[in-house]
Amino acid sequence: MLKKVSVLSVSFAALLGLAACNNDEVESPPPEAPVEDNVDQQSTNNENDQNMAFNFSKFDLDVEYKGLNNDYEVEYENEKDDMEAKIDDEANDNHLKGNEAFDELSPQFEKLTFDQNTSEEDVVKEVSKVFNLKNDYESFELEIRFADGTEKEYNINK
Repeated sequence: MLKKVSVLSVSFAALLGLAACNNDEVESPPPEAPVEDNVDQQSTNNENDQNMAFNFSKFDLDVEYKGLNNDYEVEYENEKDDMEAKIDDEANDNHLKGNEAFDELSPQFEKLTFDQNTSEEDVVKEVSKVFNLKNDYESFELEIRFADGTEKEYNINK
């Protein structure tokens, strides 16, 4: 009798363990859930690099000025399954998302020539010039993910 109970207990525990393994899949993930990129695959796959419109797959710029309604923000991310673009230009009351933002950003991104080896000072100068940013900012923050998967942050506080 004891042997039957222990066999049933082990069988039941194994069945519960298998059932639990199948419960960690999210059936309806929220659309804002981040998608993980495979950096190793991205850096070794030249086809990915050739399909990229720019030298980066992520460009997140946040420039803060004194006073209210003066900040400038750009968000761009191109992942395997989707692309996002957004501009929040408080000083000029220009707020764009999606295709409209991408259409405005694309010519500016094409002018950017820096790479992961460019000095922080040169990156800040180039981005400021291309985006026509005033130099009297309080803070300049830029996060970039380059085509090879390298991620860099450039931060200037005055």
